[in-house]
Amino acid sequence: MKRKIVILFSMLFLKLSVLPAADMDTVSVAFEGEGHTLKGRLLLPKNTPGKVPVILFLVGSGGSSSYVSDYKSFLEFFLKSPFENDPVAFLFFDKRGVGESGGKWQNTDFMQRALDAKNAAMHIKDHPAIDADRIYVVGHSQGGWIVQICLAEYPEVFAGGVSMAGPTFDVKKQLINDYQSSYLCNKEMAPEKAFKKAKRRVSRDLAIVSLLPLQDNWKQLKVIRKFDPKPYLGNIHQPVLLLFAENDRLVNPGWSMDHLQMLYPDGLPENFSVHIAENENHSFQTSPLCYKGSWGDLKFSESTRDVMKTWLVREAGMLE
Repeated sequence: MKRKIVILFSMLFLKLSVLPAADMDTVSVAFEGEGHTLKGRLLLPKNTPGKVPVILFLVGSGGSSSYVSDYKSFLEFFLKSPFENDPVAFLFFDKRGVGESGGKWQNTDFMQRALDAKNAAMHIKDHPAIDADRIYVVGHSQGGWIVQICLAEYPEVFAGGVSMAGPTFDVKKQLINDYQSSYLCNKEMAPEKAFKKAKRRVSRDLAIVSLLPLQDNWKQLKVIRKFDPKPYLGNIHQPVLLLFAENDRLVNPGWSMDHLQMLYPDGLPENFSVHIAENENHSFQTSPLCYKGSWGDLKFSESTRDVMKTWLVREAGMLE
């Protein structure tokens, strides 16, 4: 394959200045997950009486997607900064095989990632500063898929969650989405022609990957290639916010809405909220679909940040 397969991983090539961190205590955490030790940090607000809610964040795909590097500016902007004056804790950890966490991310399926998220929450739920009834899960890109699984499989653990650019369609269709966008933007093909060529390319890629997965991305694709979020989306009863971006080249918001409509033809359940961010890309930066400039020139969206905080506080009742 001449082109590297992109499995829902947005490279955050951003030169955003790091925002000032809230006054928080940092506690190192380590917990077990199917024979592997995963490591991260629990950030606790100082001088806060009583127990506080916690936001657990799940990163996207790939071997470099760590909360301490690729997601550092993203987390500062979308989570830590908007809640810096609120009594809220954060739990960040590196997935298997990333940073100091053991295991191999390329051999980890989505159900295992969700189990790791559950184990992370269980590890900190008895901390005297944490309200175990208000643990919320937020994930970006591939992490958004994991949020959907967490809410469906572990409602006794997670009070609600936000899927940021997590598709409502399966892995195969997401790969088609990625290739089609590439043909539209780089080859200037007509949408229908680009879609047909993308389907053929993905069918070929999946056949090769199933037989000869040489690279790490290919190895994980072999593990996750049959994943479909449909059964999980149909079994979410906790509050959930699905965030999409109008100019997302990896997760077409129209396709996502079509799949939700097929799943819920009579309308979304009351616990579902959906927001499509206008003129934003996969990382919720203001950007056209076929952006050709420097990633460092793009800015994160303040409006999307506000939408997410408002939903967490008002709709999910995080600070009640």
